[in-house]
Amino acid sequence: MDYLKEVKEAAEEVLKVLGEGYEEKVYEEALAHELRIRKIPYERQRNFEIIYKGYKVGEGRADLILNPLWCNKSGEEIVLELKKVKKISDAHRRQAQVYMISLNINKGAILSFGDEIILEEVERPKRNINSSVTQAKKSNEPISSLLKRAANEVFEYFGVEFLYRETKEGKGSEIFSNAIGVELRLNGIEYSKATFPICYKNHKVADLSFNFVFPNGEVAQVSSYEDKEEVEENLEEFKYY
Repeated sequence: MDYLKEVKEAAEEVLKVLGEGYEEKVYEEALAHELRIRKIPYERQRNFEIIYKGYKVGEGRADLILNPLWCNKSGEEIVLELKKVKKISDAHRRQAQVYMISLNINKGAILSFGDEIILEEVERPKRNINSSVTQAKKSNEPISSLLKRAANEVFEYFGVEFLYRETKEGKGSEIFSNAIGVELRLNGIEYSKATFPICYKNHKVADLSFNFVFPNGEVAQVSSYEDKEEVEENLEEFKYY
C-alpha cells in the first residue's frame, strides 16, 4: 500500500467535506476518522523522547504514525506531521526531521490543510554516530561567548517551529534550555538550575528561577522574543533580579 498516496486522498476528502478555516486539531480529528473508514492503519499522538546529540532534552508527541509496527503490515513506519499553512517552510521540515531522528523512523512527511492539500515527503538527515560526542572537552571560551554559540547551534538544530510549539504548550523554552545545557556540559562547563526567593521584609513574595547558575556566580536565563524591543525589556527587568 502507498500510505502517503492513500492519506492524501483521505485528507482531500476531509477538506472537501469540511472546507477551509478550521483549526489544525479539527482536521486531525476528521482525518483520523477518515483513515479508520478507509482502514488505513495509524497511531495518534505517540509519545517520545526528544533527543539532542544523544541526550534527552524533552518529550514530544507525533501527530500521526502511519503503518505502525503493531498493525503487522509490511513496510516502514511513517511520521506524518499535520499543519494548517499555505506553504511548508524549512522550519516545518526541520521539526519533522527532529521527530524522525528521536523516534528512529526513516520515513516522514508533512501534510497541510490550506487552500488545498499539500503533502511533502521529508528526508531523514544522515547521522554520523561518533562516541566522542558524549565526551566532555574543557573549553577556555568565556561563558557568555559559549552560551551564544550554543544557543545558535541549538536553534539551528530545532528551528523556530519548536519555539512556537513550546509557547503553545506553555512550556516556555524548556527544550532549548535543556539542549543548551547539553552543549555547556560537552564543553566541560558545570552549572546548576536554581530557584531563589524574592523577599519583602523577610516575607517571601515570589520565586525566581534561573536556567543556568555557574560556579563563578554568573547566571543566565533562556527566553524567546519576536522583536528587538522585547530583548531590551527582558534585559532591563533581568538587571533587577
